[in-house]
Amino acid sequence: MARGILSRLAGAAVSLHRATLTVERIHFDRYLDLKARSVPILFALWHGRMFLSIQAHRNEGIVTMASRSKDGEIIAGWLESNGYSVVRGSSTRGGSQALREMVRLVRSGRAAALTVDGPTGPPRQVQPGIVQLARLTGGWILPITSSSARPRFLASWDRYLLPAPFSKNVVLYGAPFPVPRDADEAGVAARISAAIDEATEEADRRTRITPPDVWTKPSESGKNRPGG
Repeated sequence: MARGILSRLAGAAVSLHRATLTVERIHFDRYLDLKARSVPILFALWHGRMFLSIQAHRNEGIVTMASRSKDGEIIAGWLESNGYSVVRGSSTRGGSQALREMVRLVRSGRAAALTVDGPTGPPRQVQPGIVQLARLTGGWILPITSSSARPRFLASWDRYLLPAPFSKNVVLYGAPFPVPRDADEAGVAARISAAIDEATEEADRRTRITPPDVWTKPSESGKNRPGG
């Protein structure tokens, strides 16, 4: 019950904050084109750049995943309050069951969104779930990212970006691509990583910011934790 109250309070705070922001969508036609073609859409994004990207697709019934941890419960409540359908699970708890449910929902015509390095990193290293989901559904990967002209990067493992109130921001869509059922997992993961990085670099150029090290020096050991 307490976590439900926290979710509602967080949702109210985020709504007030969101109302002050100016957000421009870059290459939005890439998303509209996939929708017009009625192909399965799988948004792929880095955990640290999820705040604005999630806000950009509120109330569209998009399927996503949240861990079964206490923090995951709060996040799930916030996502559901923004019109997302949340499947609970992660790479360590309930992942297989959650993946099967996401496959079912995507096959039924729903779009999906995954923070592909979440929920706990290492930062900017693609976890296998997105590749498996794409191979099993015939989905198209659509990289999505965001940036802010006045960002605050938190001292978290992913250097989570929060835009300052009344700031100018962008949500940017990368070039989409399909994933064949027999695609090589490592090759697809590398392509997803490169595509999100390329989109993020363009977004940061447009907002004229220099991101912290986690965005320029991906962790190979997973040791990039709070304060890193």
